[in-house]
Amino acid sequence: MKILVCAKQTPDSTVRVKVAPDGRSVDAAQITWAVSPYDEYAVEMALERKDADASTTVAVVSLGAARAKDSLRQALAMGCDEAILVSGPGAEALEGLGVAKALAAVAQEAKPDVVLCGRQASDDDQGLVGAALAEALGWPHVATVTKFAPADGGPAGSVNGIDVWKEVEGGHEVWRAPGPVVLTVQKSEKEPRYPSLPGIMKAKKKEIPEKDVASLGIGASLPKPEIVKMEPPAARGGGKIMKDGDAKRTAQELARLLREEAKVL
Repeated sequence: MKILVCAKQTPDSTVRVKVAPDGRSVDAAQITWAVSPYDEYAVEMALERKDADASTTVAVVSLGAARAKDSLRQALAMGCDEAILVSGPGAEALEGLGVAKALAAVAQEAKPDVVLCGRQASDDDQGLVGAALAEALGWPHVATVTKFAPADGGPAGSVNGIDVWKEVEGGHEVWRAPGPVVLTVQKSEKEPRYPSLPGIMKAKKKEIPEKDVASLGIGASLPKPEIVKMEPPAARGGGKIMKDGDAKRTAQELARLLREEAKVL
């Protein structure tokens, strides 16, 4: 089985993001970058399949600035076999549909049995690229996936297809999809593994080929939404602790606060 994982480099979730002076972008000066968390789960899910079947190969692709190579090397250190960076002028400016078309061009060349994407990126939370990628490829798509395996133990892409565990309220559904297929990952069964020291050393030596986004034939006529304004969320007010031991008076005071201050009643 050949698996292609699409991994986006986003600001680390522990970093306090600031709006840039232009009011329409993020100030990147103090940002630490990392693999988007759901994409990291997608990498782990691919590596779990590789652990179960040594013939499986896992490639990871990222689209963006040259700094995205750091995230690709993290994926290589975790156990991925190869990595591809799509970059060049205009790569960072591509919106969701353009990103999906660029990744589709890479997937058509790589010919994987399964493409894995995180269900949504941690920076814009749109959840668009995975579904748009499936549409661009003309492949089936299953969302909120936590596990997959060749159906009946057969190879991916066979007539048996691929069994996919999809998270639903209260449990899971098991779907059978013909290969090739695009899966957007909710979480894998395990937390993403840490890169091993030997893996880190090997990843440093691996060559990461780059593709110029212009060579992928992405049309300049794609719709480009405009960001009008960015602003941080409103600061939360302080909480109140009800210390009065009388339950009736506490309930009355709580009702008053919810009505007059919180204005939710």
